[in-house]
Amino acid sequence: MLNRPDQAAQEALAADVRRSVTFCFLDLADGPVRVTNAPYNFTFAGTGDEDLDGFTFNAVDPRVVSVGSVRAAEGGSDTLVLTLSGLAGVDDELMTQLGDRANFIGRDCRLWRAMLAPDDLTQLGALWCYYTGYMSVPRVVGDRTSQTIQLNVESYLAFFGKASNRTLLDQSSFDPGDRSAELAIAIANGASRRT
Repeated sequence: MLNRPDQAAQEALAADVRRSVTFCFLDLADGPVRVTNAPYNFTFAGTGDEDLDGFTFNAVDPRVVSVGSVRAAEGGSDTLVLTLSGLAGVDDELMTQLGDRANFIGRDCRLWRAMLAPDDLTQLGALWCYYTGYMSVPRVVGDRTSQTIQLNVESYLAFFGKASNRTLLDQSSFDPGDRSAELAIAIANGASRRT
């Protein structure tokens, strides 16, 4: 599996007319989701990648689903945002899955790209992986007129980033009336209330 475009894909990228497509793998607790914004379903074989080989990536309408841009920085990439819109016809089962943290949090998300010929939409060159990270809990964003579901994906390097050094003992910084840290320390030191 390549981590960059091969020669044929590079030539397609340099062409005046080009068509790139994205393949998305979300490892949900109830079972993986494999989708693409290509105009038809893709089934892969012989790539050597266990998340691709033998599986079909279902085509979804790119007007309803979007993948944010991957912006690389020195400490890793920024948070990637996957957006699902057009929620009017979403069923209750999907909304229940979206509301369950265990289905998403800390689970893998992988993205690949491929180039298609603009005239007959056949694949040009090899597929390449361009992002791997882990998901956080999706959230519904919007108002009464429109809503979208946004799923943030963090790169693996973000996991190794510097800690904020904040603990529950800092709660009084955010809520001056909260004495839970003071009481927790007192209990840990053996203080007890006598009646």
